[in-house]
Amino acid sequence: MSKDSFPFTSTSLRSLKLEQELQEWEDARRALANRRAMTRAPLPRAPRLSPRQGRLQEVCAPRAPVRCRDTAVHNTFMCGDMKGIYAVLKDAAMVNALMETVHDDMVWAPEMGMWTLSSKVKQTSALRLAASRGHSGCVEELLFRGAEVNADPGGSTALHDACVGGHGLCVQLLLSHGADPEVLAADGSAPLHLSCTSAQSLR
Repeated sequence: MSKDSFPFTSTSLRSLKLEQELQEWEDARRALANRRAMTRAPLPRAPRLSPRQGRLQEVCAPRAPVRCRDTAVHNTFMCGDMKGIYAVLKDAAMVNALMETVHDDMVWAPEMGMWTLSSKVKQTSALRLAASRGHSGCVEELLFRGAEVNADPGGSTALHDACVGGHGLCVQLLLSHGADPEVLAADGSAPLHLSCTSAQSLR
């Protein structure tokens, strides 16, 4: 046996095989979600301005989204700390900021025969964090300040997260502010599907 390799136990091999199957399943799920997104109907054309209109309308490029990787800010929205939320929202751009978490994991790469360090970035929003924990005061404040109710960073909306947790008040707030109850998550599930799987929502 060479000094650069070591024998795997049956438990290790099974664990690696399960990890590989899980990764293949995740890749297939993402491919299906991408294929589904590509087959959606295109948006209708924007209306053209008539030549009689004398003044020009200003067209602005959309702003790049603000990205936040500060765990203290994430925890503020997850805990529903209103004092902290008011402090964070002094910057108006933070209402729709992308909350990113980065995880560095060791992943077995069988094609290379070694473990590699893989960074995984997960995206969410302040509205999703608050809705998933049922902080209705925080959700109401974010909606009042103009949070995008149907934004889906990370593949699902705040309505999906509120339905999974069975947070009825948050669901009502989101729906009253125009949340689309028929929007599909990246895995193809609607908010109603998720609310039926939660024990809290089956009252």
